[in-house]
Amino acid sequence: MNLSSALQLSNRQVQVQALGRFLIQISYGLLSFYIPILFVNQVGLSATSVGFALSLCAITEVGGHFVGATLADSPRFGRKVVLSLAAASGAAVALILMVAQSLWLLIVASMVLGISLGCYWTASGAAVMDATNSEDRSQAFAVMGVAEYIGIGLGVLGGSALLALVNESPKLLFAGCGAMFALFGLLIQILMTNDYPSRSKHERSGQGWVAALKDKALVVFMLANVFFTTYVALVTTTIPLYFTNFIAGNDPIPGVSVGSTAGLFTWCYIGVGAVLQLPTTSILTPLRRIFVLMGAMVLWAFGFALLWAAGTFAEGQFIWAIVALCLLSLASVAYKPFFVATVSDLAPPNLRATYVAVSSQCWTIGYFIGPLIGGWAMDQSPLVAHRFWLGVAMSVSVCLALLWAFEVLHTRTAMQPSEGEGTA
Repeated sequence: MNLSSALQLSNRQVQVQALGRFLIQISYGLLSFYIPILFVNQVGLSATSVGFALSLCAITEVGGHFVGATLADSPRFGRKVVLSLAAASGAAVALILMVAQSLWLLIVASMVLGISLGCYWTASGAAVMDATNSEDRSQAFAVMGVAEYIGIGLGVLGGSALLALVNESPKLLFAGCGAMFALFGLLIQILMTNDYPSRSKHERSGQGWVAALKDKALVVFMLANVFFTTYVALVTTTIPLYFTNFIAGNDPIPGVSVGSTAGLFTWCYIGVGAVLQLPTTSILTPLRRIFVLMGAMVLWAFGFALLWAAGTFAEGQFIWAIVALCLLSLASVAYKPFFVATVSDLAPPNLRATYVAVSSQCWTIGYFIGPLIGGWAMDQSPLVAHRFWLGVAMSVSVCLALLWAFEVLHTRTAMQPSEGEGTA
């Protein structure tokens, strides 16, 4: 199934959310790719301190998820208000980064970004669930995935082109982020509806969080997905710095400049993902979801092992790097739509934003762990930096065990009679 036919199957609100995801990911592509490079190589901060600042984004994202879910499921506010809040706080992040010359301002920007991300992912995920039924959700989230990949790719490549234009003041490229956040806010205000299943006015917001946290299958699934989100965080925040600072010095081919790193990352990780997302999802949809998720994890392990090979063996470093990025892209493509669809199947209709918010804590944790350990590894010797990827590859075994535990628990729960099903 190609993108046009998939969009035809989606209703107008899914298309609106896909366009919004495209705009948001252009901004995020700029932020995640260029913050580590500019603040380490231009401002002069250490990779560890920048990794620490980026990790704080995950702390405030917890609050963003909580506030976003509470407001998005509320009959008084709803998804549209929360997405508008995400746009406004994202624009504020861009303004702060344009003037930041110190670690504390980077920390402030990172913390505000966490609030924006928490609000966005919670309300956007719930809005897509509202607009689709269970059978179509994997495909709908695959469409969102394509928009995500294209947006990130344009953000990375566009940032590289913009960086060449504003070479004297490189942080002006963050102005592009602000423009994208502003366009996203305008899109939401004009085209998004307020139709969604909300909580009863007599139901307290805290009850939804308690119900979600008591869902043992959801909690175990979150633990497994912490590994996936950590891997994604490592790809977006650590691999660019790894290629720029560790691969370039050993390869006889011309070094990996920021521009060539951006091109390699865009075409081999983001581009491959954009091309393969819909056909891969269509092929894998008939399969049992647990096997799809576990197979994707095996691909993550192979991809990270090849990153070690790219840094360890002087000959053919670019070949190893290209294959590694393509495998990591395929792993993400295979995993993400089925991860989100599984959460939506677990969630009661009136608690969709709350379930998305709870499940999104795995992104919060992953984006706290990933930049922190990745930044630490990039501050070490080349030997440690290279072998770091082998350690990441071996961690996949723990995720596989958790995924199987989730499947056993979920199957056992599904076989039991539901008590009070349909009640608030």
